[in-house]
Amino acid sequence: MKDMEIWVDKETGVNYVFHASGYSGGMAPLLDRDGKPVISPIMNR
Repeated sequence: MKDMEIWVDKETGVNYVFHASGYSGGMAPLLDRDGKPVISPIMNR
């Protein structure tokens, strides 16, 4: 099993890349070309 997803923190809007392969996996902040975290707008409910 291999899986790669983008997760978004609902409070901060920071995007994380999650990758899993077999029994292992990891997560790290998604960075733009300048090395800054990618931040999505947060939808108010």
